[in-house]
Amino acid sequence: MFRWISSMWRTVAWLALFGALVVVGACGSASTEADEGQVSTEGEDVQFSAWEKSLALSSPFPRFIFLPLNNPGVVPVELANHMDDKDIVVGVVVNGKARAYPLWILVAYHVVNDTIGEAPVLLAYCEICSGASAFTPVLERFEERTLSFQIHGIAKGTFSIYDYQTQTVWSPFTGRTFEGKLHPSRMDRIPLVLEPWGDWVKRYPETDVLFASRKFEEREHGRGEHNQVGAEYLPEGFKDVANMDDTRLKANVLVFGVTNLAGDQSIAFPLDDLEGKEVMKYEFANESYLLKKISEFTVVAFRLQGDQENRTYRQVSPSPFRLADDQGGLWDEFGNAVNETGERRDLAPADGYMTEWYEWVSGYPESQIAD
Repeated sequence: MFRWISSMWRTVAWLALFGALVVVGACGSASTEADEGQVSTEGEDVQFSAWEKSLALSSPFPRFIFLPLNNPGVVPVELANHMDDKDIVVGVVVNGKARAYPLWILVAYHVVNDTIGEAPVLLAYCEICSGASAFTPVLERFEERTLSFQIHGIAKGTFSIYDYQTQTVWSPFTGRTFEGKLHPSRMDRIPLVLEPWGDWVKRYPETDVLFASRKFEEREHGRGEHNQVGAEYLPEGFKDVANMDDTRLKANVLVFGVTNLAGDQSIAFPLDDLEGKEVMKYEFANESYLLKKISEFTVVAFRLQGDQENRTYRQVSPSPFRLADDQGGLWDEFGNAVNETGERRDLAPADGYMTEWYEWVSGYPESQIAD
């Protein structure tokens, strides 16, 4: 009797296991089909060149490998014992609140879905191409709902991202869509500063900063000299999807790339060419821009509008950074008007970011190079 009962339970167990495997297999297939259906474009397929071909609808990365950092913990300056003055940080100011994102933390995630005050913020960083950008992840066409993001795959010399809400695929540094339900769309850029923590604290002593254990630096991913900004390193997987044919500049040269408002023209400013120069006024695509390199890796850039185009500008203070015009205007590095009298309009941030040449020209193969 005991042997019969034991045999019966073994049979039941095997049947249960087989049933579970069938369910998992069915769910996996359904999930894949749903993903592909959600990110597919309606109408004709998008055509890509050889170095863009990995922008396929299915991600080449298992999506659990690089999970985003969501609503990270932060501490004020007086509690930031985990920070060293030499640590490079991405600094942003949103609605008057300053926050610093250390690169040694960002390299473990690449994508941050954050909230500063009540304002949603998307921040992306790539240690390979040195690109960093921040955006307001809200679209009017999507009923002003906040989008949240994760790495999708690799494309155009860096990684691509997708939003959870619609599975639309985006560029992490231009804030523009590649394909999907929200294509074409563009997020509003949040200007940023890339500099050592010690310098950022002097600039914004009331800042807070992401908190993490220094054990993060012991992770295999993100270690080594090749993770330094502008390092001459490019893995094969990135080369495969990068425009390596354009050799007008060396692949890892740092540039500040700018696109016009329509996004159909682009120009790159090599950072070395901006070193030591006064505030530069530049005409591009029938638009006027101001540019000034204010630290080793940071260029402030603004798109002038209306009567702002006919004024002259100069830097009047390095720390805090202040930009003045000949009509009494005064602005900080983010284009915020800070004077008590005179011009009160903010300067519009240029649609641009610092990156390495190969990544920029992969996204904008027709890009000009500033002379």
